[in-house]
Amino acid sequence: MSENDYREAQKLAIKEYKKATARGESPYPIGLETIVSSGQMSAGRNLGFEQIPLALVVGTKHEGRNNAFARNFMPLLDNSSEFADKWKTLCNAHLTEGIREPVKVYEYRNRFYVEEGNKRVSILKYFEADSIDAHVIRIPSAQDGTEEAALYEAFLKFHDWSSLRTVEFSDPGSYERLQFLVGKRPGEHWTEDERKDFLSFYYYFHKEYVGIGKGKTLKSLCDDMLMFIELNGYHKVKTLSPLQLKELIRQPVRKTMRILAVADDESKYYYEHYSPGKLDDIDLILACGDLNKVYLEFLTTMASCPVLYVRGNHDDMLIEDPPGGCICIEDTVYEYNGLRIAGLGGSFKYREGKNTFTEAEMEKRVRKLRRAIRKHGGIDILVTHAPARGLNDFDSISHRGFETFVHFMEKYHPAYLVHGHIHKNYGVHIPQRSEWNGTTIINAYEHCIFQV
Repeated sequence: MSENDYREAQKLAIKEYKKATARGESPYPIGLETIVSSGQMSAGRNLGFEQIPLALVVGTKHEGRNNAFARNFMPLLDNSSEFADKWKTLCNAHLTEGIREPVKVYEYRNRFYVEEGNKRVSILKYFEADSIDAHVIRIPSAQDGTEEAALYEAFLKFHDWSSLRTVEFSDPGSYERLQFLVGKRPGEHWTEDERKDFLSFYYYFHKEYVGIGKGKTLKSLCDDMLMFIELNGYHKVKTLSPLQLKELIRQPVRKTMRILAVADDESKYYYEHYSPGKLDDIDLILACGDLNKVYLEFLTTMASCPVLYVRGNHDDMLIEDPPGGCICIEDTVYEYNGLRIAGLGGSFKYREGKNTFTEAEMEKRVRKLRRAIRKHGGIDILVTHAPARGLNDFDSISHRGFETFVHFMEKYHPAYLVHGHIHKNYGVHIPQRSEWNGTTIINAYEHCIFQV
């Protein structure tokens, strides 16, 4: 049996080898020593024993020891070699007893590089196992300001909350979005039952989705999974049978709009560390105040969609010198692709300023909006700088929310209230998303992506 298995595995190796060389890529597993410094390697932290996903095992610690395998870890060496004999002996042991001895790996940015146990990894990958027991050493990520580094930092936080490794997104904010969608607050740890429920849904979603999402990366599959959850609701999809899930996945998808909300602090991800095309999948940008004029103009230059903005309490200069190319929606209802969006910027009056208001003054602004709201037949999104009273605000007068916004939601029932002003570093208890009486409250501090 192991003789045939080696020949079949070798065919897979040769196929992968030819595919890689045709693309001008290395046909062998990645060598960790080629992508991290010796200083990073020596700073590795022992994580102990874990069950790691085999799909994330991509290389070896030492580059010189990886030419026995193609990059898919299938064996390349001749069937009569000593290496092949050892592979076949281990294969027989796996078929009779199972592979129990853990491998030793190094983790770097949620990818694993084998130091001991290459053949064990090869055999389990050949038999399409999901995971392998491993002794893991984590290599610290280089703080190089790249998109990859930002994504990994967001992943680490989520991994600490959920202990999930095979969830990866193309946007750092998506991890907190998933945390919200499964009903958890930022920083709240998942129970073992919650983790098992999610993994069951995750397994069947990916299994059914692979057929229609062929060739997609793990990140793009997870991005689509997040949109699927957002459209259908996590509490619904996690209870579906595999057949029901398959039917729902294959239904035509309703058109959605992907919205980027920003506020208060220029997002490094979309500014300093911007790379071409990063805003291509954004359909609308909502700016909730206290942002640099140059930053707003940068966003409207790089994005192919409108940038709608309200002013924050520090934005008096934007009245006389507005950001070029952006659309101010203060005290108006703006309709875009069927979405009705109202804007009410400014904060509670804690000092004199053109963008600070008393409760009575904000209430007067809302009254003036009534005709426009009636004309448009309602409101879908209310964009503000300050929060609503009692929802993400503080008792201090400078960060107090408006009671008027609470009455607005009670009367007009917008699907979303998107605000700024409340920085996430003011307290760990401040959620990026929450629900109130049917309205989703989004704190847009720095940046947040949501879909309508």
